[in-house]
Amino acid sequence: MKKCLLGFIASFIVIFSVKGQSNSKFTESRPTIIGVSLDYGFLIKHTPSLREIEDAYPSAITLDWSKLLLTQNAWDFCSCFPRVGVDLAYWNWDNPDVLGNGILAMGYVEPYFRTQKRTNLFFRMGLGGAYLTQPYDEQTNPLNESYSTNLSFALVVGLGVNYRLTDSWNLRLAAKYNHTSNGGISTPNKGLNFPSISFGVNKSLKDITYPDLERIDKRHPPEQKERISVVHFSGWSNAAVGDKDKFYVFGFNGKYSRWIGGRSALTGGTELIFDYSRREQIELDGADADFFQAAALVGHEFWLGKVTFSQELGVYYYNDYRINDDIYQRYGLTYNFNKHIFAGFSLKAHGHVADFFDLRLGYTF
Repeated sequence: MKKCLLGFIASFIVIFSVKGQSNSKFTESRPTIIGVSLDYGFLIKHTPSLREIEDAYPSAITLDWSKLLLTQNAWDFCSCFPRVGVDLAYWNWDNPDVLGNGILAMGYVEPYFRTQKRTNLFFRMGLGGAYLTQPYDEQTNPLNESYSTNLSFALVVGLGVNYRLTDSWNLRLAAKYNHTSNGGISTPNKGLNFPSISFGVNKSLKDITYPDLERIDKRHPPEQKERISVVHFSGWSNAAVGDKDKFYVFGFNGKYSRWIGGRSALTGGTELIFDYSRREQIELDGADADFFQAAALVGHEFWLGKVTFSQELGVYYYNDYRINDDIYQRYGLTYNFNKHIFAGFSLKAHGHVADFFDLRLGYTF
């Protein structure tokens, strides 16, 4: 699944970058930005066996290099100006004897909004790799059930605000959700899941002049103010049941979206979820219950050109065997290939505990 996410993020980079400056409504540029940031977070104990990460508060220092794409192609794609870059982070997991330390390297896409203001908004999605120093060993490190290989995948999603001090200096504050896993190559592999707060400073190598949005951002009402869509999604559960920590999840989603102004739409819908970690848990408990779930969803979408960013709240109306809370969140990002076909991914979480990531393919009527 993470390879698919990498391809999805790479497609964003390619689409943002390949087109030239033809028919541009403004002077295009791609300034280089370097930065440094500090993170502080906490490790989620998402299963009782992860006793070694209790009360662990990891911290990190990150170096960052990126290009800010002030191009017509980027604006047409998402009604935003994205940064595309790489970063390198050193993480202290706050438990050196069991968890050791980690070096995470990621490529990312970070769209910016409200760039005409001194304070603007961004969200980040990134994928890369991690080198972890203290993997599980039956003899020397039996307590580390979070990872069992030195090399792992790494994933991050986040939201933040950027404050422009000058035309070249910026301060930034972000909330992020971070995850590492070896993708099931070796067990135990319960993963490291760690939300964090990040504070950073960025410096552009030349002064940045943002395009005049009054001239290019003629936000007329969308031609189609209502959308009805259906989706199939598939992913892998983060649950650990018995001696297994990898379970297939799939489902179907139906949604109605209504534009309310600007780039915003309100949504309502329903979804069916078939999570095989639940079936395993039901069998272990000797219960007679259905493992599938059904839920109602309400939420909000940003319609950003061909990109849609969604935030939803779900409530189960069918949950025959109650393991998790009855309320959960979904955060999604999709790309519209044309008027009808779209694809993307979503994160489902119960509170601060991630349930699963999924890839999705959908059709809009």
